[in-house]
Amino acid sequence: MANNTVDKDIFFTISENDITGFLLWKVNNYWQREFKKKFEKLELTHSQLFLLFGILHMNSLNKEVTQKDISVKAGIDPMTTSTVLRTLQKKGWINRKYNKKDSRTKLISITQNGKQIIEEASKIIHEFNNSFFKPLEDKQKYFQNDLILLSKDELNDEEISKLQVNNNCWKNNENNN
Repeated sequence: MANNTVDKDIFFTISENDITGFLLWKVNNYWQREFKKKFEKLELTHSQLFLLFGILHMNSLNKEVTQKDISVKAGIDPMTTSTVLRTLQKKGWINRKYNKKDSRTKLISITQNGKQIIEEASKIIHEFNNSFFKPLEDKQKYFQNDLILLSKDELNDEEISKLQVNNNCWKNNENNN
């Protein structure tokens, strides 16, 4: 009987932060589940897409991209990055070759097939995000601002600057706090 009392006490002491954490977890799971469904036909996972976008971006800046670079940029641990990159290479979406300047590292570049996958994926993700976030309508910038605030320890200065430029309400909210 004492255990039932303890269980009831736990549920009566749920804070606003507990509710917010639960809702964030639910929305994140829902977004990922729906994302996965949309990309099944391309046989593309979220991690694969994220790394492909990162490689394409860095290649477009004419930067030599190493596995370590993309791991750091993506915020994905090196072992997972290595596994995902091997899969992308097997699919013919990236090339990995030894770096002539440092034989311990591999340089990564996107293939034409990889670019085509990104093009297809970009259309899907654009449609998906438009549909998923439609309920936010005019509140979306404020939602983004809240996410930036919660993610500030995970974002680097460059990312924060770019997000702030694209988010008009950032300055307005910053001035109100």
